Amino acid sequence: MTSLLEMLDINTGLALGVAVLSLLWWFSVRRPAGAPPGPWLAVPLLGHLLLMMKKDPLEQFAAWRRQYGDVFSLYLGSQLVVVFNGYKVIKDALVKNHNAFSDRVHCFILDIITDSKGVIDTSGPVWKAQRKVAIEILRELGMGKNVLAVKIEEEVKEYIRVISESQGQPLDLKHLTQASVSNNMCSILFGKRFEYDDDVFGNNLRLMDAIAHDAGAGSTVTSMPLLRHLPGDYFKLKRFVDNMRLVLHKFIKPFVDEHYRRSEEGSEDDFIGAYIREIHHHRNSQSGSPHINDVNLLKLVFDIFIAGSESTSKAIMWTLVYFLHHPDVQDKCYEEIHRVVGTERAPTIQDRPQLVYMEAVIMEVLRYGNVAPLSVPHATPCDVEFGGYKIPKGTLVVPNLDSVMRDPETWGDPDRFRPERFIGEDGKLWRQEEFIPFSMGRRICLGETIARMELLLYISTMVQHFRFLPPETGELPSLQGLLGATHSPKHFKVRSVPRMCLKKETSE
Repeated sequence: MTSLLEMLDINTGLALGVAVLSLLWWFSVRRPAGAPPGPWLAVPLLGHLLLMMKKDPLEQFAAWRRQYGDVFSLYLGSQLVVVFNGYKVIKDALVKNHNAFSDRVHCFILDIITDSKGVIDTSGPVWKAQRKVAIEILRELGMGKNVLAVKIEEEVKEYIRVISESQGQPLDLKHLTQASVSNNMCSILFGKRFEYDDDVFGNNLRLMDAIAHDAGAGSTVTSMPLLRHLPGDYFKLKRFVDNMRLVLHKFIKPFVDEHYRRSEEGSEDDFIGAYIREIHHHRNSQSGSPHINDVNLLKLVFDIFIAGSESTSKAIMWTLVYFLHHPDVQDKCYEEIHRVVGTERAPTIQDRPQLVYMEAVIMEVLRYGNVAPLSVPHATPCDVEFGGYKIPKGTLVVPNLDSVMRDPETWGDPDRFRPERFIGEDGKLWRQEEFIPFSMGRRICLGETIARMELLLYISTMVQHFRFLPPETGELPSLQGLLGATHSPKHFKVRSVPRMCLKKETSE
């Protein structure tokens, strides 16, 4: 029999063990003094992750905002996260206090892959150098100008041609749309486009899909680094790393190598060629930046490619969702296209000032669909005092753009798809200050101009050629999206019925 003394020793040991674990848990997830309020019950190792998994993160954030205010905090693992809500708070943070909130949180996964290079994930001098040179090159290549618009118009023609081959049969346009929009990025970055059935191109797009899908799991492991030591690949970390390396070294690097081989023959009229010229310039200049180099070139091209492809293609798909739910909106778009452009030529960027309703629809899609509702997380480079709170160095900061784009005080009826909200009483386009689908401040999306140009040219040309209808069964796509790296529609099929066929049916 176990003696009383032995039982006491066992119980004492257990009590001490529980006490030690409790203290470790408490110190790992207790809020620092002066930090913003938030949910108090945090689970060891996981923090508030279980609460986040119980419902849609956007709904959970909205509930916590009502409970704790516009600035609240939580823990993902042992990582302190502060969430900013409402236009005033986000503007104060990202614009007025940009130096305190323009960093990115350190990610060991990207250290493994690229030594934390590029523009999306970097901070400080590396980020500043990449953003500056990227904007200069994109402007040089025609960002916001007719020369780039003409290239996009050519790609749109091919996209329309392929859709026409469906002859009005139900089709999932996700992959075709992604391929077409990605081709615009390929033209800008590599100086070439791919056929939609190209095996190398298709495999790369599948890899990009997997990377975007696994990005959330990668963030989970970043918040809880101990999870990377678990056997297997439950969080898809290995797959994420392998896919990133494949895209960087098997798809992008061969283009870079080819540009270097041809650089002596003449100037390449694309992003990679322009960046290589910048590398030579900075190497030969006493004031040149050491961050303009080959490693940053690879990751920067990747960043522009995935950001430019994902967001725009998702916005086009959301437009189709809303067209199916609101056929009257689609009809009004066609009426405007027919009046302004007609049917003998394709819409061009010069038509933009007269396509007021079309522009309003695009803005409403960006507001209502909200492709990047939580933006990209920021981080504090030092201890910060903000809004009466003390936010420690290294805190992950989330600008909750959804809290702005769905704010009843700003929009009145935010849960209603209503493009007219962007048209003033004078009939002209009206852009509210709170319209921030591309975020704001120093980290605002550098491809906003290209994205807005693409959306106008794609959607206006699509409406000119087709009437989009649900399958014969009448099944409408879900209005509930999937939240991952972006906010995307669930899979759905649509019939793209040529306008000419509709005219024949009407006349008969």
